[in-house]
Amino acid sequence: MRARTWRSRHGIAFTMAVFLMLSACRSNVQRADAYEATYDQQFSQGNYAAALQSIQQAVGEDENQARRWLKLARVQIQLGRPSAAASSYQHALDLQPDSIEAMENLSVLAVRGGRFDLAKRLADPLLLLQPNNLGGLLARSAIAIHDHRFADADKDADTIIAGDPSREDGYLIKARILDLTDRTRDAVALLEQRAATDSNSADILLQLMTLYQKLGDRSGIQATAIRLMPLFPDDPRYAMESLRAYHARGQEDNVQIVIDRLRQRYAGNPAVMGAIAQFWRSTAPPAVAREEIAKLADTAPPRVKFTLADMLVEMGDAPKAIALLAPLAPSKVTTANIDGQTHYARALLAGGKTAEAQAKVDSVLAFDSGNPDGLLLRARLAFARKDYASAVTDAQVVANDDVDNEDAALLVGQIYAAQGNSLLADKAYAEARSKFPASTRALQEQAKWLIAQNKQDVAVRNATSFAHAYANVAEAWQAMRDICSAAGNAACAAEARDGLARFSARPA
Repeated sequence: MRARTWRSRHGIAFTMAVFLMLSACRSNVQRADAYEATYDQQFSQGNYAAALQSIQQAVGEDENQARRWLKLARVQIQLGRPSAAASSYQHALDLQPDSIEAMENLSVLAVRGGRFDLAKRLADPLLLLQPNNLGGLLARSAIAIHDHRFADADKDADTIIAGDPSREDGYLIKARILDLTDRTRDAVALLEQRAATDSNSADILLQLMTLYQKLGDRSGIQATAIRLMPLFPDDPRYAMESLRAYHARGQEDNVQIVIDRLRQRYAGNPAVMGAIAQFWRSTAPPAVAREEIAKLADTAPPRVKFTLADMLVEMGDAPKAIALLAPLAPSKVTTANIDGQTHYARALLAGGKTAEAQAKVDSVLAFDSGNPDGLLLRARLAFARKDYASAVTDAQVVANDDVDNEDAALLVGQIYAAQGNSLLADKAYAEARSKFPASTRALQEQAKWLIAQNKQDVAVRNATSFAHAYANVAEAWQAMRDICSAAGNAACAAEARDGLARFSARPA
């Protein structure tokens, strides 16, 4: 009797434990379902950040349902988190090995990540289950392109287009194949034909932009930029390219509309305001450009004013720059105004007000002895009075401390050149070219030195190599033309003019 009572009690305890465990599981699943339902609503409304939080809570309550992981992956894709999405898709695939969605998306993500072996392992079984699955075909075609099996990739592209002519994927693949097989113009024609039927396809237009840039087709770049501008209102690059396009077409009303929009949206952005100023500088008569830049700077915040004042100095209008910067450089130097002080001193120096510039630089360095702009200005002042030892000491300090300071690196070369130290000048200019291989300014400064040393052939060779390396950059051909002309090499200058002819939208 006693033994039976013991067994009964333990049986009841075991039953209760199982019941509580099942109740807890049921409770977890119910909470997960509730979070998932909230996710469904938020996702459908495009509230992706909140949807992500809800589905993460659902997975936290119950991680054994593949559908929850798939939903988590979908919202991660929407939020631009491909690595996290790949992990979620893999969880879903582990729970449901025949999940078409998981295999399809994992294969595409693997291709984008350059993991072609993984993409092949996923695409093969996927295409066995669904022979015309878009994700599988995309992955297989990308693998074929990677393996240089262009005919196989082209066949898949045709299948994709036939299966869904409204999708751009097949056209993008075919265009890539044409480009890789030296038929870039045919690739452009294909994508232009496609763009004519869907003017809002950002992927098609972005690929067109890449192809036009490769060809150095200025008119194509500009026409494409005009179409991209409304699709990327937060990216000023296309707006700036559109400015050049409208100007080249003589559509000055459109030029002003774009400039006005940029000024409203990016009034405090030095890079964008500087780009507008550079546009005026390259398209308007010098006096008009300087006036427009000064007007733009007049009401600009300090950081923008510094950029525009520096440009006015470069254009030879130091008085305007001085007038703009004087209110930002009071007699007392502080942490808050030290940038304004150095820009003001630079303008004073450019305007021939050497004593005032020196006094301002001295006050800056008394406040902060290591200020790089102050040191560089002090080096320039010493250089101007031919105190080469002091000048090179300050310039070298800045160049060593800031390897990205091109001004300092080139000033070191200029000082050694003026000093007549050809060995150190050669070394300084070579180091500047090595640090700034894409800089036309570094190329031209070195060329000026080489020509002065009767090394015209080296200067010409460097300029030619540079122009060919940056064949899609007009300034590279302009630099080559100027250097070859200075070196007295007519054939080289003619080649540079031919290269510049492709950039008819820009004055050569």
